[in-house]
Amino acid sequence: MKHKLLSIAFGLLINSFVLAQKDSSKKERLDFAKMYFEIGGTYLPSFTGKQLENNTITAFDHSATLNPYLTWGGFHFWGHTEFYVTFPLSQLRLNEDNGTSHELNHSVATGVRIYPWAMEERKIRPYIGANWGALDFRQILEPDKNKSKLSKDFMLNYDAGVMYNYKKLALRLGINFFTDNKWYYPVSKTQLSEIRTPRMSFQMGLLYSFDSTKDTKEENIDKWNSYPTVSKLSYDANKFGDLFIGIGPSTSFSLSDSDYNAIQFPYLQQKLTSTNYFDIALGYHFNRANLFTAISYRNPTFETEGFGSKQTIKKTSLAVEVNKFLTDYSGFAPYIGLNIAYDRFNYEQNVDGVKTQQTFTNEIEPGFTFGWDIVPGKTNEALILRTNLRWYPFSKFEIDGTKFNFSQLEYNLIQVVFYPERLKKRK
Repeated sequence: MKHKLLSIAFGLLINSFVLAQKDSSKKERLDFAKMYFEIGGTYLPSFTGKQLENNTITAFDHSATLNPYLTWGGFHFWGHTEFYVTFPLSQLRLNEDNGTSHELNHSVATGVRIYPWAMEERKIRPYIGANWGALDFRQILEPDKNKSKLSKDFMLNYDAGVMYNYKKLALRLGINFFTDNKWYYPVSKTQLSEIRTPRMSFQMGLLYSFDSTKDTKEENIDKWNSYPTVSKLSYDANKFGDLFIGIGPSTSFSLSDSDYNAIQFPYLQQKLTSTNYFDIALGYHFNRANLFTAISYRNPTFETEGFGSKQTIKKTSLAVEVNKFLTDYSGFAPYIGLNIAYDRFNYEQNVDGVKTQQTFTNEIEPGFTFGWDIVPGKTNEALILRTNLRWYPFSKFEIDGTKFNFSQLEYNLIQVVFYPERLKKRK
């Protein structure tokens, strides 16, 4: 019920933001977006853990922690919206652990925040937002540190807070609310116990913001600001197309439980999350047709371990995709598309020192793509930022006759895309 109420409140706030944009046609295009970097920390209160002692489940206290983070993001829609990606740096315990400790971290969190009143210098501005990503949890108990790490994949959470701006610096104070704080944690290979981690965390961060479009030539500033607020990306395009190369950090989430793990490893993570990896793309942008095609290479690694067992899946994938731009709203250009991937899986499991390895190849893996470009200069810019999400609903392979479900979301966080021919043209 609380989750539904928060969703309704967030929807109403977005609606009020949209209404606040009725005078956006008066805004300059190059003031639409501004990038920033943020460093800060999140405080997580102490909570109760569970362990198995002499065949009895007992409770103990986990220490409060401070989790430093680094965020790369941007303010959009003239200071009313913030898109960001947060990377955890470490975890610091604030109390004695008495032989017990834990890990509780977002692997990578991506989100959006809405500001009903636009960001202004020397003004306090409230915000409300939502973020999504994998939340990882593991208990570490002496002398046996080999406990399972569990993840809540692609979990939606909420946050609220205030920002204060002074020139290029800003201070953030916020509260994060976790929609799901219940974990059915394996205290042994055969027993699970419910653990409730903190429902809220408290955040403080320091931001440095900058506007990368202000360094362009004066004639480009005047030209780009003259573009209509809503128009096709091909508006003012005078060339058929351009080659590009892109690279950016990514992460992948499994969307379904694995039949194989449910039978063989019920004490391990069922939905797997990858480590961070790079998405590398080579493609061609058809400027006048408002679409691009690309070949993308990804190599995520998925790992889960606990109680002497470890499972590793290394995926190598080459995808061919075609994406169509829907519109360009003052430099924000969303697109949708289809892709076909050729996947190779290297599977390895190690159970009490006994290793087994297998390789699986899927010749064709269909998928769907959604994303957006940040393009102040439409098709005249040599360097842009791209975000995309790929969905592979049918991915799977079999181990000893048992299906291993591997449907995934691949999230390419922020990809830097370079058009060498456009750079030559501008020179």
